[in-house]
Amino acid sequence: MSFVSLRTEHSVTTLRLERPEALNAMSEVMARDFAAAVKRAAHEHSKVVVVEAAGAAFSAGGDLAFIEKNTKRPKASLSKVMRRFYGDFLSIRALPQVTIAKIHGTAVGAGLCLALACDLRVAAAGAKLSFNFVRLGLNPGMAAWPLARAALGDARARELLFTGRLFSGCDLHAWGGASDSATTSEGLDEICASLARRVAEGSADSLRLLKAETLLAGDLAPYLAHEAKGQARTFKGADLAEGLLAIRERRAPKFS
Repeated sequence: MSFVSLRTEHSVTTLRLERPEALNAMSEVMARDFAAAVKRAAHEHSKVVVVEAAGAAFSAGGDLAFIEKNTKRPKASLSKVMRRFYGDFLSIRALPQVTIAKIHGTAVGAGLCLALACDLRVAAAGAKLSFNFVRLGLNPGMAAWPLARAALGDARARELLFTGRLFSGCDLHAWGGASDSATTSEGLDEICASLARRVAEGSADSLRLLKAETLLAGDLAPYLAHEAKGQARTFKGADLAEGLLAIRERRAPKFS
């Protein structure tokens, strides 16, 4: 069983997260499945790839079992583990097609970063979003800072990352981070399909050349290297232990 599915209709390929029982939390198995699906998608004769998710959430972020497993791994191996994990999901950026994230329900932490790694986004107005890393006691990962800054601007990105606060899909649209928002699931399907159709009306060669051009100034390697070192450190810290306990006990964390 794969946690990611792929289908192509006409000029649009749909890449779907398929772990609804866990709110599409991002595990190591899902990461491998995602990277494999991206490789297949690159060979599809499509102009657009829509990234969506089954069930009630786009993605609840990093799988808690994976995070807890990392607290027990040797510190020396953690940077490599996280670079590989985030790299599998960020491979979406290398697709030659234009990518659109369709965000509904919850998209937090790495889940929100996956949406921001796409070229375009549409969102349910009531979607619950956050860069919750500092609220968990974990150094941000998956290129959270450069992706947030590119989509939302410097000041807004800093505020959202430093506070880890919740915001909505409506906010994301108002701040310029999404092309549109919708109040119903049917409306979200409609605006996503409409955007995909409008993009797909363009020349395939022009779209792929433009897509390559958009990545020229977007080298994430320095950020990912810094993040991996920071995560290796915070995985071994008391704050992450408190953050995980707070989640299990459904309360706010109390950091020392």
